[in-house]
Amino acid sequence: MKFARELAEPWGLLLAATSAGVAWAVQLPVLLALLIGVAVLAARAGVASLGREPAPERREARVLDVAPGSDEENWLRRAEGAADGFASLSSSLDAGPLADRVADMEPVVQETLATLRRLAGRASATGKALSRVDLDAVTQERRRLEKSLRTAREEVRGDLEQALTSVKAQADVHARLSGARDKLLAQLQSGALGLDSLVARVAELTAATTDVAVDTGAVRELSDQLEGIRQGVLETEEATRKSLG
Repeated sequence: MKFARELAEPWGLLLAATSAGVAWAVQLPVLLALLIGVAVLAARAGVASLGREPAPERREARVLDVAPGSDEENWLRRAEGAADGFASLSSSLDAGPLADRVADMEPVVQETLATLRRLAGRASATGKALSRVDLDAVTQERRRLEKSLRTAREEVRGDLEQALTSVKAQADVHARLSGARDKLLAQLQSGALGLDSLVARVAELTAATTDVAVDTGAVRELSDQLEGIRQGVLETEEATRKSLG
């Protein structure tokens, strides 16, 4: 609790001890001096606990449900299989420089997979939102309103223009959602296939390299490839978050 934490604050304890010492120095009874110190400590803790802002809670990125049988689920399963394959390869390597380098990459693979899970959930949520906007109906309504406006009397023109603005807003929402979903699916595909390629390259490297002659250039290329995949999925997550508000 905040009040208890403030009681244990070193500066508060020092202030209380100083106050008690001053009271004793002016020849007040020892018990009264101690009571003064306790009162100072309690008063400081009370003021500090009321005035200090609570520490902001750390927000964890929410993972949305992925629609069963969807394209995003298929790509996510592909990425999960690649991550499992990478972990299996890593654990199968004999101890040595190559095993150490591959093991260092595994947390990055898992971080990338976690981001892909969030992207897949967002793709499903975006697809669900898209299904609520009937683009054909919106397009037909827009054409009808535009046609009506060309011959509308002045007293109804304002209402028709307002209706047309609403219809255009629906079309704009559909366009943004559609673009975001396309971007998400493209990145899911790129990330999954990138992890697949990484696993194949690691398997090739482990078959062709001995621990006494680790190809550092090839390992560096693997690390660069993985970092590129990680950055790509993170950038897509940030871009779609901004575009969808």
